[in-house]
Amino acid sequence: MLTVKMTAQSMREMMGEAFDFEVYEKGRQDARKLYYDHPEEIKSKVEEVTRRIESGEFRHTPGPSYWIGCLCEFNFMPSQPLQH
Repeated sequence: MLTVKMTAQSMREMMGEAFDFEVYEKGRQDARKLYYDHPEEIKSKVEEVTRRIESGEFRHTPGPSYWIGCLCEFNFMPSQPLQH
């Protein structure tokens, strides 16, 4: 099987009109909340998000726009959460 690597922005562009910006923002907000509330879960959650996007398995979960939002937010987070 061939595999293609692409950025989250590329995935957004490929989705075209199917991309849901509100769902994307929900994914970003949920990832940010997890980052601050449960930093110990970040590594496993990043792996889950990556695996879900790579497999295209979205049954009984939010759609791809949500997971792309999570991925984008995780990409911009420092390795250690800031204290708030």
